[in-house]
Amino acid sequence: MKHFLTKLLLLLALPSTLLAAPVTWQTLEPGLEYTQLPITDMNTKGKLHAFQFDLNNYRMNMVFASDDQSSGASVKKLGKQSNAVVAINGGFFTPEHTPLGLRVQNGKIKNPLKRTSWWGVFYVKNNKAHIVPQRDYRNDPKIQFAVQAGPRLVVNRRIPRLKGGYDERSALCITEDKHIVIAVTEHAPITTTHLAKILQRPEKDGGLGCRYALNLDGGSSSQLYAKAGKFSLSVPNFAQVTDAIVVKHRR
Repeated sequence: MKHFLTKLLLLLALPSTLLAAPVTWQTLEPGLEYTQLPITDMNTKGKLHAFQFDLNNYRMNMVFASDDQSSGASVKKLGKQSNAVVAINGGFFTPEHTPLGLRVQNGKIKNPLKRTSWWGVFYVKNNKAHIVPQRDYRNDPKIQFAVQAGPRLVVNRRIPRLKGGYDERSALCITEDKHIVIAVTEHAPITTTHLAKILQRPEKDGGLGCRYALNLDGGSSSQLYAKAGKFSLSVPNFAQVTDAIVVKHRR
């Protein structure tokens, strides 16, 4: 009986995402899908929102609070102002709302690369997305969008060693079929390892099937806004962010 109870407690302690059903996506527009995954374990009971899109139909860019003469703004405000289909918080920033790390907006470097070894760079070049360690990134005029943050959560299907700590999380990932996934937790403070497992796990096993993934700024900065046709979603938080990553229709 003692051994049975021990096994039962260990099973209950596992994140429910390890036992999840296959992921199903809701088509919002051609090339844009949405899903919501429950996150329930001994520490939290919340959800993860995820949007999957095709770079043939949509383009990514940065928007800055400073574009509107503000030091900081909510992701919802930045998303609405830029007519974004989806908007999520960007990279790290100082208490004075100065961006930390690379930002490329419309092909122009808005903030330089930061030499932080455990950070990575997500960038789009020739309509293809890449996630690389900061040491491997090279500036190129063909790069239209880039953001630096960290750590990398999934590297060629593998999860690196990550630090602990529970917080709200947000991330960008590239799937096996080269689609982009934007993900954010809501009322679900989890570790980066827990998030990485959700991102890496195949869709048939309740994950998002990411081959590469990058952690964005988290905690009170984790925010999301979406408006696609009749679908709308806002995941607010109390921080005023310096910048946001936006997804817009390709014209």
